[in-house]
Amino acid sequence: MKTLYAKIIKRAVYIFFIAFVLIYTIPFPINKELDAVEIKLDDPSYLETRKIHISGTYRLNLFTDNTFQGQIFVPEYELTSGKMDEIQFMKDIDNGCPLVYKNEIGAIADDRPLEEDYSFGRILSRPLFHRMVILVYGESKGDVRGWNSDTGYCIVPSVSNREEALKVLEKYDIFSSKK
Repeated sequence: MKTLYAKIIKRAVYIFFIAFVLIYTIPFPINKELDAVEIKLDDPSYLETRKIHISGTYRLNLFTDNTFQGQIFVPEYELTSGKMDEIQFMKDIDNGCPLVYKNEIGAIADDRPLEEDYSFGRILSRPLFHRMVILVYGESKGDVRGWNSDTGYCIVPSVSNREEALKVLEKYDIFSSKK
């Protein structure tokens, strides 16, 4: 009887170890379309519905930052259709990861495309895009574009109204209902 338990425990540990290694070495394919709302923090009447299309591969990393290679496309923002840089979800940064897209602005003499980087905003997310928020950068002031915590636009998926969106933003310390 004792050897049967030992075999079961040994196999369970073996299966757990293999699953653990696989989870942290094989990227997860992601292809989802999320319903979202866009709100403006200083305008309670501003509420727009959005769709977010996410496709690519998400890699969980135990000792380093999780990464996503692929595309996050918001149809209402045409510049998000360009090639997107890899996202590195840095564990020690609370203000999100930059969403940078490359858009063709012409061609170089030998027909290579001339690309320009466009910073769309920042993304905050739990692993595998759970409880995700996109902070949309505002108009540029000179060469600098950024997000304003008082008047900024926020795209929040998996919610249907402003109150639900603000609750998600409050969990990331972007909005405080105690103001």
